[in-house]
Amino acid sequence: MSSQASEPYRGCGIAVHVTVAKSHALGGACRRFRVSWTVSLPGDTQQKPADFPEQFDFLTEQEAFRYGENRAHTFIDSVLCVPAQGTGLQNRSHK
Repeated sequence: MSSQASEPYRGCGIAVHVTVAKSHALGGACRRFRVSWTVSLPGDTQQKPADFPEQFDFLTEQEAFRYGENRAHTFIDSVLCVPAQGTGLQNRSHK
């Protein structure tokens, strides 16, 4: 397995992991790459990092790394856009 730490994104840590997978094709076995990625949120040492394996095979290791990093960015964006629970902001009613 090959791992690569990406630049922090919005304060979150990202690690992308690529493994070699064999795929069968008409010409025989082919070498493909599978990716998973891990995100750790800033300042939260008690929580386990989020770890996501993807179901796709990639032709090159670079494509797999790029895809994993982009998916991690999307995940972080979606987590950070949700209001924190317990702030009371979502329960206010306007009169």
